Amino acid sequence: MATTDLNRRAALQLLVAGGSAALLAGCAGTPGSPPSSGPATNGGNGGNGRISVTDQRGKTLTFARPVTRVVTIPMPAASLLVAVDRTADNLAAMHNASWVAMRDGIMGTIFPKALALPHEIATQDFTANVESVRALDPDVVIQWSDAQLIDPLEKAGLNVIGLTNNGKQEDVDAWVAMFAAMLGKPERAVDIKSRSDLELAAVKDLAAGRNSTGPSILYFNRFTGGLKVAAANSYNDFYIKLVGGTNPATGDDPLKGSGMVGLDVEQVLRWDPEIILLGNFDAAMPQDLYSDPVWQTVSAVKNRRVYKVPLGGYRWDPPGQESPLMWHWLSDIAFPQQRSLLRNKVTEYFDFLYSHKPTAAELDKVLWAAANADSDHYRQFNAA
Repeated sequence: MATTDLNRRAALQLLVAGGSAALLAGCAGTPGSPPSSGPATNGGNGGNGRISVTDQRGKTLTFARPVTRVVTIPMPAASLLVAVDRTADNLAAMHNASWVAMRDGIMGTIFPKALALPHEIATQDFTANVESVRALDPDVVIQWSDAQLIDPLEKAGLNVIGLTNNGKQEDVDAWVAMFAAMLGKPERAVDIKSRSDLELAAVKDLAAGRNSTGPSILYFNRFTGGLKVAAANSYNDFYIKLVGGTNPATGDDPLKGSGMVGLDVEQVLRWDPEIILLGNFDAAMPQDLYSDPVWQTVSAVKNRRVYKVPLGGYRWDPPGQESPLMWHWLSDIAFPQQRSLLRNKVTEYFDFLYSHKPTAAELDKVLWAAANADSDHYRQFNAA
């Protein structure tokens, strides 16, 4: 057997045996995701063919066979399950926000049957409609780890895997490992994590090799109907700093609180960010800021450095299977290139995740090419 095969087998054994547990240190959860209630480990197939999975509450579930009917309530979970599985066949239902991302992004094009699945199974705050979920007869329900969200489902006799979001890459790794184990595809988790780790190292090396200080970057989770930005203990703060940027919401004049925090226009004007990112949780576009007199003194607006975050198989702003693509995109936004290699990387990554090579038009849609066309240096992402 080749050395690479031995290394891969060793990595697989570590992952499914719980090697990720130590990475999930307790840390305040982001709003929209309940706080962590414990570390997570993942079990593998036992000698009798049964599958054990320990969720991020520390609760172990055992399945007699790989699951085939999964209901997902946390927003990233539906597309993540599809990416791990490379099919939507085992997805039984999802949260409406997950469905909207599939409809508006590329996932609904790649897996059109997913758009026909039930998606009115929980409220906006993730409270499940227990009767609707039970009627679907799922093998397992994926839910945030808050006891108030999980208890009604478990009291109804449903198997529930609890997830936490501490704003860390290790959470994504844990979710992937759990999903791969319960689907009977633990080796898929090894492949996804290995590729993600390589991309993370590459982005870190790029940042370390720069002599200049990075720009200040402010991420808006919500823009229309009330401003919310990424503060401490958010995944967005992690990747802003990863690429070498600074986040004014966690800088010398930080916001109180963690996760996504509300604020007023005056605070943004005081910060004067050099780059503004608009997330995919509302319809705000760069032109909305460019045309609004309120924002004209902000450096990001004056210099046309406002960008809509890409929307692929899922939104690139929160943690997910396409996060490595977000890291590379943001690196090129912060430190523009003459010609970005991102389109090629997206094509390769989508083939790896979904067995789908996007067309030029699909890549333009993922990257919001039209919406970002008037923003500085966005031509670097155009097709050759």
